[in-house]
Amino acid sequence: MDLWEQGEKVLVFAFYRQTCRALRIHISKEIDRRSYALARRRLADAGQTGVGDEAIDELVAKVQRSYFNDVKTTGRQALDEELSRLVNAKLAENRSEAIPAFIIENLVDIMRRFLRVWTTLVRAFPVNQHEDISPERAVQLMLDHVDGSQVSWREKFGNFIDFFVHRCSSAEREGFLDATSRTTTGAIYVKIDGLSATSSSDERDELTKTLANVQEATGQTDRDQRTRLMRAFNTPFFPDILVCSEVMGEGVDLHRYCRYVIHHDLAWNPSQIEQRTGRVDRLGCKAENRHSIHVYLPYVAGASDERQFRVMRDREQWFRIVMGQDEVTKLIPNDDSGCRPNLPEQFVEQLSFNLEI
Repeated sequence: MDLWEQGEKVLVFAFYRQTCRALRIHISKEIDRRSYALARRRLADAGQTGVGDEAIDELVAKVQRSYFNDVKTTGRQALDEELSRLVNAKLAENRSEAIPAFIIENLVDIMRRFLRVWTTLVRAFPVNQHEDISPERAVQLMLDHVDGSQVSWREKFGNFIDFFVHRCSSAEREGFLDATSRTTTGAIYVKIDGLSATSSSDERDELTKTLANVQEATGQTDRDQRTRLMRAFNTPFFPDILVCSEVMGEGVDLHRYCRYVIHHDLAWNPSQIEQRTGRVDRLGCKAENRHSIHVYLPYVAGASDERQFRVMRDREQWFRIVMGQDEVTKLIPNDDSGCRPNLPEQFVEQLSFNLEI
């Protein structure tokens, strides 16, 4: 949640489908709570204290009407002009083919739809001073708002447009447009499955509201939907947080706007963890030549989680020794005498035993 508040995308891996669903619901509720808290802090900085949730809703709705809903307002015109200018500037850079006008309009509409969401507005829009500044200035402040990586929305949108225009085929463009256009920005109602072994069928099928900021991809998710989620996650748009099971642990790219991975459920095999992390550690990733990739391996101390973590960590250390990673300079002598590496005695005994078998 701290990462989300900073504007970072986060990839979360869990093992069970019901764990993914529970995480999605829990994170969504926390986003809702923190969004109100963030709005109150920003308003308090401007001297407006004691603002309730209803007043925040009214304020956000007013911004939405002035900058997004009514095409005749100066706010909407200022926003559309700035977004169109951003798209046209990228199109003018080394354009090798003509891009149809309807695609340009779609790109502007997608950016506008995403910016209109209230969780985006309370983080990026100057809600605490918009009445005291011009619409043009308010739009500039929103687009120049930076995330925890010191990357602004303007840069995120510009990078996506550059990628979309210059490095995608026509078919790939259609895929990204389909994914971003069909991504819901409003509330998503999901079933709460498996509340307890004695729950009635009505309770198990109860629907709960979640935010579009966080979504899930498991074995129960339709394959086409998983593809759309993968593409949408590789854009600056929703989802911000993607909770996945093992179906997204291999063979997919989720790297363009994400550099944080949380392994909510661990694995006994460190290679499995490495495969998951590899979804954001790829050529052209957000971290490339600029930032670090952060990987979190939480566990419950004193429980079986801790034993699994320690076994996995020990296996990873042995793997690095056997495969020559990290410790290779310590194991191989500096001269060319051809002597054996100074392997740990325990490893030599274990290796000899395996050879005898």
